[in-house]
Amino acid sequence: MGKRWLSFRLRSGQSIAPGKLKEAWSYATQTSRCAVRRDVLGSSSCVYGLYAPERLASPRSAELRMRDFLTKEGYVFTMSTIPRDGVTLEDVAKK
Repeated sequence: MGKRWLSFRLRSGQSIAPGKLKEAWSYATQTSRCAVRRDVLGSSSCVYGLYAPERLASPRSAELRMRDFLTKEGYVFTMSTIPRDGVTLEDVAKK
């Protein structure tokens, strides 16, 4: 599945279809080698995870394109930032 580059939550009552999200993330990352995942965190909350290859060409550009897509589509969201070089926060804690 690759490395998890971004995570985000939508406002309560909003959701996005997996196919639509994957299409947007593929455009944002400029690669078809990506995946999306939706993790349910209780009865009414979920987190969307966006995955791409370890060596993503331009992580910051991908994040900005994804933010732009979600905003233009009318979603209200909170998104994690991309840690430097795509390293997860857990990876940083291990050092």
